[in-house]
Amino acid sequence: MGLMGLFRKEKPQDVQPTAIDYVEWLLKHLLRTSRTELTLDTSRALPGCDQTASDDPPPCMPDTQAVINRLKILSGVNPVKQTKRVEGFFERPRTHHTVHVTTQFQDDAQLSVCVIRLHIRCKNA
Repeated sequence: MGLMGLFRKEKPQDVQPTAIDYVEWLLKHLLRTSRTELTLDTSRALPGCDQTASDDPPPCMPDTQAVINRLKILSGVNPVKQTKRVEGFFERPRTHHTVHVTTQFQDDAQLSVCVIRLHIRCKNA
């Protein structure tokens, strides 16, 4: 391995994808499929679990609660059970637009729910 190998930005081979990677895939998947709203809950399978043979499968299939907790963290919401509805948001800048993601969370003893809404804002407007 030469000196250039030291400067490559590659993931080590033993690092496994996580809920962080899945959430980024999910946001891109929603944009690709023109969906602007999605409800995740711990009683249903995550989007992408049936896409193992597709052109763009998810990087992994984490636990739904881990995905909801990741979305809470991104949204500035404490990743604990939220017995009252709590809202948050975060943004993902792209080349020509910004994706504004609003989130709503509510949990009870058996179920955690997250509603995701995407809003696209052009940078030239």
